[in-house]
Amino acid sequence: MKDLTGLIAQVKLGDKRAYEPIVRRFQDMAVAYGYATLGDWQLAEDAAQEAFIAAYCQLPALRDPQAFPGWFRRIVIKQIDRIRRRRPRDVVLDELSKVPADQHNPSEVAEQQELHDSIVNATRSLPTPQREVVTLFYIGTYSQNDISAFLGVPVSTVKMRLFHARKAYAQSLSAKSKLDCRSGVRLATLDSWRKQ
Repeated sequence: MKDLTGLIAQVKLGDKRAYEPIVRRFQDMAVAYGYATLGDWQLAEDAAQEAFIAAYCQLPALRDPQAFPGWFRRIVIKQIDRIRRRRPRDVVLDELSKVPADQHNPSEVAEQQELHDSIVNATRSLPTPQREVVTLFYIGTYSQNDISAFLGVPVSTVKMRLFHARKAYAQSLSAKSKLDCRSGVRLATLDSWRKQ
């Protein structure tokens, strides 16, 4: 993929096709960030789409192409705020995972649903900065460096937020689990939660 600075320069010169690789590079990140805040995949996709349209229109005003990730994040935040104002405040998180259709054992289905509910509740209880990093890292599968650039914080801050989020997950999930070994299994499940 061409470097971001070159692509932005091409878009500013009127090459509309040069914007497509920029969208591909940041679309999953924008949706994951929206999901961390809105808790709804469809609304997150809407916010990302609106953000890309706004960013395209405002791109000539961007002075430093290297600042694009943080600049774009602010546009995403603006779109998320617009969506929040248009919708009711009580929104249930979308399902994070589905139980496979070929899984017929009722106890396994119940255990999988319990695990899913525990992860959703633990995610809801995280402070917003940790929820954003967890969503971008585990659901969006972005590197800590990419998350750092997008959020405009040092990599050490991303690592610390992930550390504190994992610690909160461990406390939350072990409080719901009667067996310590089972909470270890649940934390391992969190690490396998990242997209394939």
